[in-house]
Amino acid sequence: MKDDNGYSALGLLLLGGIAGACAALLLAPATGKKTRERLTRRLRDTRESVTDLADEFVDTSREIAEKAGRVGGKAVRLAEDASAAARDVVTSVGGRMERLANR
Repeated sequence: MKDDNGYSALGLLLLGGIAGACAALLLAPATGKKTRERLTRRLRDTRESVTDLADEFVDTSREIAEKAGRVGGKAVRLAEDASAAARDVVTSVGGRMERLANR
């Protein structure tokens, strides 16, 4: 039950939990005012939980992006070093080939 980003199952679970909590509160034997207060409190708590989860997701995504940037920088440096080493080898082999050809 995953879509491309992998979060549809989590979204459906949260939505189902909210709907279940609302239904339970609305069907409970309490006054309208108490029910509305409970519903408001639960919705506020849920909103705070979802906001906290979203903040954690943003922080984690930022950390991953920073790490990916560092890894990418290392890859570029390794490629440059490999290119320089290959250039040195080609120059060295080319010089030896010229010396052998001139003998």
